Amino acid sequence: MAFDINGFYNELDEYYGRYDNAATEKFLKDSLAKVEEYMIIPSSCSSCQDHSDKTAEEKYEEFTDVEKKWIIECSDARIAVLNEMACFYRGVSNWEACIAAFDDVKSEMEMRGLEKSNEYAVVILNMAGAYRLMGKFDEALAAFKGAADIMDANGDATDYEYAGLYNNTGLVYQDMGDMDKAAEHFEKALTYLVKVPDNDAEIATNQANLAVAYYNAKKHDKAMECLDKALSIFETLDGGLNPHYAGALNTKAVMLFNTGDAKGAAENFEKAAEKTKLIFGENKDYVTACRNCSFAYEKLGDGEKAEQYKELARAAEEKIGK
Repeated sequence: MAFDINGFYNELDEYYGRYDNAATEKFLKDSLAKVEEYMIIPSSCSSCQDHSDKTAEEKYEEFTDVEKKWIIECSDARIAVLNEMACFYRGVSNWEACIAAFDDVKSEMEMRGLEKSNEYAVVILNMAGAYRLMGKFDEALAAFKGAADIMDANGDATDYEYAGLYNNTGLVYQDMGDMDKAAEHFEKALTYLVKVPDNDAEIATNQANLAVAYYNAKKHDKAMECLDKALSIFETLDGGLNPHYAGALNTKAVMLFNTGDAKGAAENFEKAAEKTKLIFGENKDYVTACRNCSFAYEKLGDGEKAEQYKELARAAEEKIGK
């Protein structure tokens, strides 16, 4: 296989480590173009006039075993690159490109007859997460249900995959304001997460999600207990730049602000904005953190700081077209 998929993943990790979204996007696009160039197999037999009326399946059968192996390997690589591209666009809040890439992944897998596989279910889970961030909750829940049906039917999904399913479904219910269902799904996710080795980041994220559900259910002590567990883990991961660390900081800031601690809230909002910009750039979450930081400084009577963060939020909004 001419396309080195392991090398692709290793290089992609390096790009993410540089926190340069423009360079990462170019690498992903270049990788996809390279894969699609490799997928072109010159075959006079399958493309000649005598065979032009044959179906794709019939043309495929005319290839040699070597050519068939090549096609499958190229298709696997295309699926991998498109999935990473979709997740990248989700992270930077480019929703149109994100959903388009997920649709391309699904089409490639369906062409291969993989729509009942656990790998397909994972793609649906990732797409459902994008729908949630877009505020399309019905689409998100339908996608999660579809993924769950595939996983249950196959009977061989991993603990990690089930944890992702229940945790992300809980996030949808949380966004919808149904805290009982949210906490129920987060707790169920935790029962799978603790079975997965070397899984501190996901456990921390789960604790942060539980904190939000408990807080909104008026269980404030339990909420802060879960959140402090989450933050203590995030501080030790990825040099303090784990993608979910900023979200947990923002959550703590909100809780502090709502309990009257504007100073603590401002400090945590400011740190959340800084971490988000470093990791994802000036995306939707960055806008939210800056706006909240402005509110906190207004509460403290610091008009200069409040205006500074209000302007940062406004400028970022214009960049992402919100």
